[in-house]
Amino acid sequence: MRVSVRVFALLCACVVGALVPSRAHAQHAGATDPVLRARALRAGSPLKMFIPSGTVRIVAWDRDSIVVRGRVPSSGTLMFGGRDTSGYKLVIEQRDGGELPESHLLIYVPRRSQLSLKTADAIVDATDVSGWFYTVSGRYHIDGAASSLDVEAMSGDIDLEATTPFARAKTGKGHLVVRGTPQDVDASTIGGTLDIATSSIMHGRFTSVTGDIHYAAAIAPHALFELSTHSGTIDLLLPHDVSARLELSTVDGEIDNGFASVRPAAAGVHNLRLSLGAASADITVRTFKGKVIVRSR
Repeated sequence: MRVSVRVFALLCACVVGALVPSRAHAQHAGATDPVLRARALRAGSPLKMFIPSGTVRIVAWDRDSIVVRGRVPSSGTLMFGGRDTSGYKLVIEQRDGGELPESHLLIYVPRRSQLSLKTADAIVDATDVSGWFYTVSGRYHIDGAASSLDVEAMSGDIDLEATTPFARAKTGKGHLVVRGTPQDVDASTIGGTLDIATSSIMHGRFTSVTGDIHYAAAIAPHALFELSTHSGTIDLLLPHDVSARLELSTVDGEIDNGFASVRPAAAGVHNLRLSLGAASADITVRTFKGKVIVRSR
């Protein structure tokens, strides 16, 4: 099956657009909002934050300080403590009997800070920050440069658009997208859809239980991919001149080969091996009940 370049571009745009968190109703704090806290902070110091709800914008800058701007409702209290030599802890606490505080914060941190952020349902945008991020049902969008990223959600959406040597992302029911220019990626869902729309990955492990996995990008030379799911569909949309060795297998599903003009190295009802181009990359796909689709643009 051949898909035109224009159609391929539209498909990639749809993948990316579907995963970018909607901010139409978000009330992000800005640089003109009041300063809530401002302290000296050495580069590389750890930062631990708990911001349950609302919107959070975190930006790394080239200053040895942390600045917090924005608004905290009367139902919440901002707790801030620590020292610049050992890092800081920022917590939004719920007042007794009050509603879950929806804070709207803009936080500037030193560029090499290691961040640990937990939220309940907050919408988070982070740029040029590294560290560990967790949410229950919130949404994360992370871009810029990072030394490493570890992002986890129970049912929230995750959109990774960062440049990083290593990224790990996991969500249960949420929608997970991987783009930007990461190199080593471990991405997984349980029932959510996983979309990969970047050609920079050299080592990728992509897994789900019932969620679908979509790959729509070129393959880097000498890349090594493993894709697996129990009952979801794995759909690979690759350039017609891709250079890769594909090993596809399913226990009780089916395989749809869009490279029909290429003679398989091995073929059966539930397994297929293809050598495309110079076969410089290795892709292994396994499902139990899921369907495997390989298409070319």
